Amino acid sequence: MKLSIDQALQRGIEAHKADRIQEADQYYTAILKTQPKHPDANHNMGVLAVGIGKVEQALPFFKTALEVNASIAQFWLSYINALIKLEKLVDAKAACEQARGNGVEGEALEQMEQRVRSEDQVSNTASQIQEPLQEDVKAVVNLYSQGQLMQCLDSAEKLL
Repeated sequence: MKLSIDQALQRGIEAHKADRIQEADQYYTAILKTQPKHPDANHNMGVLAVGIGKVEQALPFFKTALEVNASIAQFWLSYINALIKLEKLVDAKAACEQARGNGVEGEALEQMEQRVRSEDQVSNTASQIQEPLQEDVKAVVNLYSQGQLMQCLDSAEKLL
């Protein structure tokens, strides 16, 4: 029995929702062999890839879906989410702006933008933390060993 593209897509979505990942992959792949630029099949393949932890491999699928139809909010949200997971925050921020430029708006996009800002702040804070120099740590240990506890405490606080 030969299925239409729409029937194959529907069966792929049903398999996907039922967590039958391989079956969903087969339907989406069959669609993409016939129509490589099919936006829904590309998007759903990206979602499948993210779901099994292959986030980097999901990006081309999301990009293709967006090239074909940049006005679908869910395509943007999935793409931005993948970029955040990959810690590509500059790209995620740019994608948020592109989504807005393509008429996407609403609470879901605002939440994504907030996630990008939050992740960016965490990333900036983490990059500012530095390990103390080994010689400074030895100096604190020496002060402790010599019983100079107040000086040890002062030096340790400075390192922190």
